[in-house]
Formats: sequence, C-alpha cells, structure tokens
Amino acid sequence: MNRPTPRAAVRIAADSRPVLVFTVVLTLAVALASFALSFASLRDAALWGRVPESLAFLVPVVIDASVLVYGLVALVLRARGRSSAWAWTLMFGFTVVSIGANAAHAYDVGPELRTIVGVVLVALAPLSVLTSTHALASLVVADGPVVEPEPVPAAEPVDVTPEPVPAALESAPVDVTPAPIPDPVPLPAEPERSPVGAAPVARRPRLGRVRPVTQDALDLPGLAVGADA
Repeated sequence: MNRPTPRAAVRIAADSRPVLVFTVVLTLAVALASFALSFASLRDAALWGRVPESLAFLVPVVIDASVLVYGLVALVLRARGRSSAWAWTLMFGFTVVSIGANAAHAYDVGPELRTIVGVVLVALAPLSVLTSTHALASLVVADGPVVEPEPVPAAEPVDVTPEPVPAALESAPVDVTPAPIPDPVPLPAEPERSPVGAAPVARRPRLGRVRPVTQDALDLPGLAVGADA
C-alpha cells in the first residue's frame, strides 16, 4: 500500500525582509513604550535636583535619547571597522542611570537619596552634550585629510608628418621590367611498356648497312679453282 508523501514543513527564513521589518517595528514599539513609562519617573526625579518644573521634561529626553544615540553610533563604528568600545560604555552608563532613577522614584526613597539622584540627573546634561558632540564628530569628520588626485598632464601631440625622401632616391629610375621566365625543361620520354598481362613485345635487332657484293669478294681461291676445273 502506497503511503502519501508528507509535505515539507513551511519555514520562515530568518533573514527575509518580512522578518526584518517585523523586528524593526517591534523594536520601535518597545522603545516608545519604555520611553513613555520612563518619562514620568525621570521628570519627577529631576525635581529632586531643583530643576524648574517647566524644564523637568527635558531630563528624560537627555537620558533616554542618549542611550539610543550611543547605541546607533556603536553600530556604525563597528560596521566601519573602528573601535566602538567607548560608545558601548556610554550607552550602558546612561542606561544604568535611567534604571536607577526609575527604581528610586518607584521605591520612594528618603530625602538624602533623592538629592543624590537629582544631582546625578542634572550633572549628566552637559556630559551628554560633550559625548554627543564627540560621537557626531567621529561619524561625520574624516580621520585624515582628503587627498585629491593629482591632475594628469595632457599628452603632447605626436608629429605624424612623413619625412622627406632624399633627392638622390627621387631622381634614380626604377626598373620595373619583369624578369624573363626560363623555358621549361623537357622531361625524358618514358620507355614503351606493354600492357599488364600481355607477352613482352620482341623488338627486331637493328641491321647494319648492307654492302654490295663486288667481284673482288667473289674471287676466292676455292671458287677460282673450281671455275678452272
């Protein structure tokens, strides 16, 4: 009995665009919610440092916004291959201050500890300006002077005018008569061959010159004797 082939499990790629977008949206939502919850506590804690009530809302902006700024600076520096330890240190430092101020406000500590927390929050304002300016300079300003490329000199024009022909070469006549073609050398005649399978052809010997018989040749001794007899 044939069993049905199970379907492959549907899996979501971890680095797909929907996952990245969803993560960014959730991160922003968590950051906004955390800032809203911390805003009220840090604003009240700023009053412990004798900050005017009309300016107390700026203290949570300085503390929590610095955490976000130094975190982004650390990521940029790491992507550029530069040291980002100081940016991570500042980010964790401002995070610890924010956590401590929120905990002190929720626990309702005594007046002495409230004064310490308020002084720390107020003292971090100029420190935040200093470190933020340093972070901005490290991202925007280049490490060294920009070296401009040297201008390439223009190539000199090349003189392509042909050189004049000497007068001696111009006056000399040029013989353009073609060389005579030699007569073809005659090839030796091939001997007469008999066809394949036939008997060889007998050639007649050449006869010498036939000389006429004279009377002197006939006057032989024997013939003369016979004649006389």
